[in-house]
Amino acid sequence: MAQDSPSLHRLIVDALPLGLYFVNPEGKINVWSDGAEQLTGYLRQDVLGRLMESSIVSSLESEAPDAAASQSHLAHPSQQDFLDPELPDLPTPLTRSIRCKDGHFLAVHLREKPLRDEFGRLLGSVKIFDPAPFSAFHNRRQDKLGAFGCLDPLTGVLNHSMIEAHVKESLNLYHVYPVPFSILCYGVDDLEKFGQRYGRAAVDAAMRIVANVIENGLRPTDFLGRWMKQEFLAILPECGENDVLKVADRLRKMVPQAGVEWWGEKLHATVSIGAAVVNDSDSVSALVNRAEDALRQSSASGGNRVVVIGSSGVRAT
Repeated sequence: MAQDSPSLHRLIVDALPLGLYFVNPEGKINVWSDGAEQLTGYLRQDVLGRLMESSIVSSLESEAPDAAASQSHLAHPSQQDFLDPELPDLPTPLTRSIRCKDGHFLAVHLREKPLRDEFGRLLGSVKIFDPAPFSAFHNRRQDKLGAFGCLDPLTGVLNHSMIEAHVKESLNLYHVYPVPFSILCYGVDDLEKFGQRYGRAAVDAAMRIVANVIENGLRPTDFLGRWMKQEFLAILPECGENDVLKVADRLRKMVPQAGVEWWGEKLHATVSIGAAVVNDSDSVSALVNRAEDALRQSSASGGNRVVVIGSSGVRAT
């Protein structure tokens, strides 16, 4: 095999322990490495020749404020970016999320570098991504929590008793150091109709995907648990009334972007979200009841929206 042969270059790319892909100036993916397949679940035949806009690495605008910043999907340059001779390198990795084939989100570090020929003409963009370090830490922590019976067996997030313990802990801390925090109650919309059409197994798959999307959209310092059979509860430390509506609405928008491959059909779900901000007189039940009341208002208004109950009244998207 010649040292400069395409086959050798292919072997080198596929030997890299990370994901790599190449996008041409028309926005089509021309190279998709073994590492990219392994990390995302998408095979080469799923993505090669596809436009970025219709691929699994399409971008999603992040609206997270600094108080609750999170990941968006892998950002991609537009065609105008490729025409710009000053397209910058990204030597410092950006934290993004990539939507995998099974519908879940993976936090990654992304680097990008424009590729030019010997005459300076832009050939496209090389993108390299690998799992963000906090994802690996999170996975190790989940393994330990699972060994102690702290996780919900279906969705893999904290179970009811564990997330309730974290609400109590957050309230106790608030009474010592009154740094505001919020809780979010998520309900999957029309889950009964979803089950009637696709069956119980599809409902379980949808619950797992929704839990994964929400968990990957939260900060490492946030908590997520399964509160009721069809309901999740998230705790957002240091997230007060000025931030919670924007954070919750960003997470709401992420859920429909994921999907479940089900007998050749791509199934999508939406969520209704109720949010409550802690106040000085709160108990666990009072705080959760406000969030659940907000969730009921959100569902009654047609679903796929956010309602926040705070000291300034009720706000909604």
